[in-house]
Amino acid sequence: MRAFFCIPIDETIRREIAAVAGTLREGTATRAVWVPPDNYHITLRFLGEIDPMLTVELERIAREIAEKMGAFPFTIDRLGAFPTVERPRVIWVGGTATPEFTALSSTLDRSLERLGFPRKREERVVHITIARTKGMADPGLIEGIRSTGIPPNRISVERMILMESRLTPGGAVYSPLFSIPLTEDG
Repeated sequence: MRAFFCIPIDETIRREIAAVAGTLREGTATRAVWVPPDNYHITLRFLGEIDPMLTVELERIAREIAEKMGAFPFTIDRLGAFPTVERPRVIWVGGTATPEFTALSSTLDRSLERLGFPRKREERVVHITIARTKGMADPGLIEGIRSTGIPPNRISVERMILMESRLTPGGAVYSPLFSIPLTEDG
């Protein structure tokens, strides 16, 4: 099964992000797959294909991390693209990784490394993917990414989820395998 750890996004912020995505979508002829708002999340770590039996150990690790890590806020305040705005392959809404986010991500990464997962590179921009482009981007999309303002939104990071991702002809279908709340005290 395909799986990843993520932080969920609340309904109000998902609606605001969907409005931004809708504006971009209307202003472009670029072929793209637009992520449904119900699938918006912040990925902590993509695991890829895993043995379903491994979820028991992954839940144990997540609980250990959550006991040491308190809930924290995170702000999304910009629209961007990977690898660059001029050559967008992934369009996202995000913000700068906070020390708390970096600590959560690094701790999870070290724990997963002990299970044989390779270490990942540290992310400076934490993001919510809203679209993946197909082919070259038209000037309307590039200008839209550059000029669309994002009002700052505060996300309260209160839990992490191990999500299963099933690929279907209609797009990815996500199903939570478990959800672990971060402690109030950290």
